[in-house]
Amino acid sequence: MKQIFLALMTISLIASASSFAVNPEEVMTKSVYVEMRDGVRLAVDVHFPKHHVAGVKYPVLFQLTRYWRAFANPETDKRIPLQNELDLFFIDKSYVLVKVDVRGTGASFGSRDIEYGPIEVQDSFDLVSWTVKQPWSDGSIGAYGTSYAGTAAELLVASGHPAVKAVVIGWSDFDVYRSPARPYGLMASAFIKEWSNMVALLDSNNPAIGGIVAKVDEDHDGQLRAAAVKEHENNPNVFDVVSKATFRDIDVSNGFSLQDISIMRWKNKIDETKVPMLVFASWFDSGTAAGALTRFQHFKNPQKLVIMASMHGGAAHASPYKVSGQPLPPQPSTSHQRQMQVEFFDRHLKGLDNPAAHWPNIQYFNIGEEAFRVSQKWPPNSSRWQRAYFASQGKLTFDIEENTEGADIYLIDFGVTTGASNRWTTQMGQAVLNLDNRGEMDSRMLTYTTSQLDTPLQITGSPVINLAVSSDQEDAALIVYLEDVDEQGRSRYLTEGGLRLIHRQLQKSPFNDGLPYHSYSQEDALPVKIGEMAHVRFQLWPISAQIVKGHRLRVAIAGADAGTFDPVANQGGTAIKVYRLDDNRSFIELPLLDPNAN
Repeated sequence: MKQIFLALMTISLIASASSFAVNPEEVMTKSVYVEMRDGVRLAVDVHFPKHHVAGVKYPVLFQLTRYWRAFANPETDKRIPLQNELDLFFIDKSYVLVKVDVRGTGASFGSRDIEYGPIEVQDSFDLVSWTVKQPWSDGSIGAYGTSYAGTAAELLVASGHPAVKAVVIGWSDFDVYRSPARPYGLMASAFIKEWSNMVALLDSNNPAIGGIVAKVDEDHDGQLRAAAVKEHENNPNVFDVVSKATFRDIDVSNGFSLQDISIMRWKNKIDETKVPMLVFASWFDSGTAAGALTRFQHFKNPQKLVIMASMHGGAAHASPYKVSGQPLPPQPSTSHQRQMQVEFFDRHLKGLDNPAAHWPNIQYFNIGEEAFRVSQKWPPNSSRWQRAYFASQGKLTFDIEENTEGADIYLIDFGVTTGASNRWTTQMGQAVLNLDNRGEMDSRMLTYTTSQLDTPLQITGSPVINLAVSSDQEDAALIVYLEDVDEQGRSRYLTEGGLRLIHRQLQKSPFNDGLPYHSYSQEDALPVKIGEMAHVRFQLWPISAQIVKGHRLRVAIAGADAGTFDPVANQGGTAIKVYRLDDNRSFIELPLLDPNAN
């Protein structure tokens, strides 16, 4: 567990080989309890620039964390100096850092109703109100973070405090139900159990995590910390909470559903603030890119997006065109990511005229081409849809096959897997690996493949799968992969999507973006009638990929991802039938760009 936690912590440690003017031992740190409006005290560390002079005021950057604001040696109880290179970089650029153990965690008092609960929004407002009154604060507040802390930065915006001027949101949880708690309506037990066990150790201040949480300055004998940790015993077990969440809208913890903790709950409040956002996400990191694009299209805040082809947190490249069994350095580099963040804050908190004023709205990595493209809008200009139809003999064709009366039967292979280093496991700080040669797994799935392409394809956006299917069970899962097959027959993962069949009923999308929308609500559940054909339509996670002339495009259909999702149907033998009828065709819709457009 110690190794898992340290791996997870690296996702917020944007590091490089460059040196810093700030030595961790030189950072000035003050640690205090700050009382919230309901009397609960939160542990807060304030880190000052090394040349801080009393009476000088600075802009302040917040990080609200679930993973302890600071560590101490478990044997000596001595605080470990600030190590995070991004934190040190900000301090070197004359920012004060305020790092907080959110309610019910670390050395903070209180307990948690649920992750990302409304009380955290209230707490963040109170913390900013306290900060702007301090003699070292110039009244301008920003926030930054990756993963949990990235989502917490957006919740700080939702507080509506007028002092908040800009946030950096990194690889955040935009829709907790769809990503990462219940992807496709399925249960990702391996990831959820691992994360649940980790945060339980953190909340109990268990030294097995690799240290203990640091005390605040006034807590000389550790009694305050012990009292705070005692209150954490009332925190709900995360695995139990997610296990209950078959549906998005049911009560799973203290009156809250996973729908209640979605960022969409706060859309109007976030819109009203007009707070600028710099957002990092990845095509290969759970649903972070989809969340970033949804926010960009439908929230009114000024936004700059950087969509990488990376692991969670941006520490390693993930494109299957370059990455196999070993991680590679990310694009952009960690030092470039860091520089972008400080330029963004310099512009919006210090009013500097710098390169951030001229960035395009979206910078997105195009795999295959292995280069960044830019756009001012989403989808980009020249975007169009192209259908590819399932045909006989496992063919995928851009032309409608006439007089088709066929169907393909697939007996679900519950051993099919995307491996141990996929878009879901990266949430625990692991690199994304081994998605560059899917031949063995393809042979165990139902596949449809085009002939060699006469012209290149530029796929940019969220593909949509349309299936006419039946099942011999009352429920099942469908997981669909889009792949690029080269001249030698080597298939590379591009993206995926899926759906538990009881969630297949389509609903009007709140986004009006033309993409299929499923509520995952209890009211909209639709059991499968055994042997009866049903129409299933869902979107795959967005991707941008260049498929060159001579390659082939493949759709691979599975009913399981072993090691990632709990099986839904009977593992003893579940068959699905995919129809290719004239009036009930199965096909994929591809979002295409002009291959020569940038």
